[in-house]
Amino acid sequence: MGILTNIFGNNKKLPFKKAVRFERKESEFEVNIGEEVKIWNKPNTKQLNLYAKGSAGGDGLIGTKLDSVISYHLNNTENLFIENKVVGLTKNTIDLFIYMYSDKKAVQETQQNYKTEWIEKLNKKYNPKSSWELRFYSENKIEKNDFLIKSIDKSQIEEFYQKDDETIWLTDKNGEKIIAENRIRSGGTEKTLRAIFSGYELEILTFKKEHNWYYIEIGIKK
Repeated sequence: MGILTNIFGNNKKLPFKKAVRFERKESEFEVNIGEEVKIWNKPNTKQLNLYAKGSAGGDGLIGTKLDSVISYHLNNTENLFIENKVVGLTKNTIDLFIYMYSDKKAVQETQQNYKTEWIEKLNKKYNPKSSWELRFYSENKIEKNDFLIKSIDKSQIEEFYQKDDETIWLTDKNGEKIIAENRIRSGGTEKTLRAIFSGYELEILTFKKEHNWYYIEIGIKK
């Protein structure tokens, strides 16, 4: 990839093909050479955040950087197509090779491919071999035996594409929705939906509260 390139001035031409250095943040999520990550621009700023693949809901922050050019395109360029790959890692830095260009057809095809893969994955028969974790944030008191785990119907999969935090929620025993923010990592969301859509009944194995965070380990009811 060559020597790392710092971006100077206001050259905002595309295509953009550069290796960009981010400040690495301590995280429970792993990141490895060759992996793709998520790039997010904080609204109305030049701040870029990197999130580990598989993270969701603001979790998985692994790097940050202030960058006017990349943030400009993320906010203003239509049909922006972005490819990225981690090309260097140290204790304090992440070097990310970023390729950005405008291509309406490529963007549409890629978005449709992602959507199709997601729908097919959730519809595929699933046989969980181990338990997994759900996480919710709530300022209300929730007890282990006072709630039910609810989800969208299988017929609604396409409607809720890219809306992971809306696909699973908690209700009380009367079916009334509990005010609790879904903060489940994407892997947990997929496992939960696939298990339910495959006809399994879920069972709460462990339940833990830390401040206003609720950690629920679930598995298949035997």
